[in-house]
Amino acid sequence: MNGSLLKATLSLASACVFALAVTAAQADVIVAANGAAFGNGPIGTFDFTTGLPLGSFLPSGAFGSNNGRGLAMTLDRYFYTELGGGGFGATDSIRIAPFNGGAGGADIGTFPNPAPGQGVQVLAFGAKGLYVVTGYPNSPPTVWILNGVTGATVGGPIVLAGADSGMDGFTVLPDGSFLGNLGDADNSYQHWDAAGNKVGSPFAVPTCGSATGVDIAPDGLSLYFMCNFNKFVHTDLTGLNVLGFINAPGGAWEDIAIQQQFVCVGEQCNPINPGVPAPSTLILLGIGALGFAAFRRRAAARYDARS
Repeated sequence: MNGSLLKATLSLASACVFALAVTAAQADVIVAANGAAFGNGPIGTFDFTTGLPLGSFLPSGAFGSNNGRGLAMTLDRYFYTELGGGGFGATDSIRIAPFNGGAGGADIGTFPNPAPGQGVQVLAFGAKGLYVVTGYPNSPPTVWILNGVTGATVGGPIVLAGADSGMDGFTVLPDGSFLGNLGDADNSYQHWDAAGNKVGSPFAVPTCGSATGVDIAPDGLSLYFMCNFNKFVHTDLTGLNVLGFINAPGGAWEDIAIQQQFVCVGEQCNPINPGVPAPSTLILLGIGALGFAAFRRRAAARYDARS
């Protein structure tokens, strides 16, 4: 194959990869929140990109006086927690419900509470698995890391220095450090390192009065907060520059979740980079490029023979 033909073939393959990457990167951002309503607290899901609700359902764990708290979300399931004991006590288990396009459904499984007898107030996905914060209502907020498939404890306990047991916002940053608020509905967010030590000073999210849940965007480049129990606010990574917001009617929303690009296979829940085609896609593109090159070679040979 001559140089110009090789260049043209590679350019075509690169263009296909780029087009797929752009399409994936432009996927809508899906946000959800767990409602604190003492037995009637729904999980509500919204498309942040369009501002439209996707669905709302009453999860199996929202019975009696249970109080909705923690929430994390992957491509195909919700992980959520309730506070028992009249809505201010211990969590029985971390519950798993199907995503089902935002419509949810009956629980499909449970994980054990890594700190039995304590409330699990917030959940988040990070590179090492499912991060669980326990301590409600009277113990220091403590981070545990669970295998996202089996529920086995693989990390922790990590005590978050200076946080109040009522903290209801928490997420894991790309470097493995943490961000969360200092108390119940407290618009004072603090950065901690991976060992639970405070880093820098607290900050307040603009436009928020009461502030609860927080989660990181799938690309790791921005943050989403729940403000005043009824509004998702999108900011840059500092939390100080507002990029947009949508209203979230229908619940006294506590912990929130951004649909992280994770799939759970075997013993590991692995992140997917939404801006990179899946390996199978790249293989197909490679086959297509080789086929195109072979076609051009045959065409060139026929031209040479006629000449």
